[in-house]
Amino acid sequence: MNIVILAGGRSAERQVSLVTGKACKRALEDLGHRAKLIDPEEDLPLRLWQERQAGCDFVWIALHGPGGEDGVVQGMLEWLGLPYQGSGPLASALAMDKLVSKQIFRAEGIPTPEWLVWDEAQPLSWAECVARLGSPLVVKPSNSGSTVGISLARDEVSLAQGLALASSVSSRVFLERYIPGKEITLSILSGQVLPAIEIIPAQGDFYDYEAKYAPGGSRHLIPCSLSAAGLARCEAAGLRAYRVLGCEGLARVDLRVDADENPWVLEVNTLPGMTPTSLCPEAAAALGWTFTELVERMLQDALQRAALTRSAPSGSRPSPQPA
Repeated sequence: MNIVILAGGRSAERQVSLVTGKACKRALEDLGHRAKLIDPEEDLPLRLWQERQAGCDFVWIALHGPGGEDGVVQGMLEWLGLPYQGSGPLASALAMDKLVSKQIFRAEGIPTPEWLVWDEAQPLSWAECVARLGSPLVVKPSNSGSTVGISLARDEVSLAQGLALASSVSSRVFLERYIPGKEITLSILSGQVLPAIEIIPAQGDFYDYEAKYAPGGSRHLIPCSLSAAGLARCEAAGLRAYRVLGCEGLARVDLRVDADENPWVLEVNTLPGMTPTSLCPEAAAALGWTFTELVERMLQDALQRAALTRSAPSGSRPSPQPA
C-alpha cells in the first residue's frame, strides 16, 4: 500500500511526534509498504487531497497534541475518505480535552480524581484550593499531552508557578486532587488490554515531563506490583474509560492506584507515543510482539474497521457507548 505518515506538526510534542513517525515509517516499510513522511503545514487539507489523488491508500497519524490528536486531522481524513489508524474525530476530541473527559468519566461512574477549573477572573487562595482538594495539588492544562505543562503544587509559590506553566500551553487550566500511590498505564488495542506497566519516577512519586523523557527519569515494572484483584479493577476501569469515549484502535489509559488498590482514571491518550522505547510498544513486547508486529496489528485493525465503515448503511463510525 501507499501510506502517508503525518508527523511533526506545531504542538509542544513535535519532537516526540517526529521520532514516532520515523519509527513507524521503518516498520511499515519492513512490512512491504511504500511510506512517505509528511510534516504538516497550514496547507494540510490541500496536501492530503493531493496525496489521495496521487494514489494514497492509507494515512498513519503520528501526531501528538493539539492539531494532531484532537479530531481535526481525523475529520479531514473522514471527509476525504482516507482510512487511518486510531480513534475517530469525536473520541479524539473528547479524550484530548481532559476536562470534558473527566466530566464524562464522572457521569458514567468511572472513578477520576476530584478537580476544579481555575478561573483567573476569580482566583482562589492556596488555602481555599487545599480545603477543596487537599495538598499537594496537580496543576494541569486541559489539552496537552506527554505531561507537558503539568506540575505538582505544594504551596502558594509553586501553585503560581504551575498555573503560569499550564497557562502557557492551554487557555484552560484545572487543579486536580493528588492521589498518593502507584502510577499505572494501560495500553488497549481494540478492546484487548495489554500488560499493565507500573511507572516509578526516579525522584519522588510524581510523573512529570522530566521523569518521562530524561534518561533514567523513571523505571517501568512489568508485571506491575498490584495484586490480581487490584489489577483486575484497574483493567476494568481503563477499559470502561476507553469505551465510553468511543476509542478505537490503540489508546493508552493513565491511572493512579491508591493504597487500597482503587483505580483513578486520569486521562486517555488516543495517539500514544510509538517510539521503540514508548510505553505501548513496551507493553506489547511483554506479549512477545515486536515493534513491527504491533504496527502491523494496528494497521490491520484499522483496515478492517474502515471496511466495516464503508459497508455500513450510515457510513459512519460508532458513537461513544455507556460502559
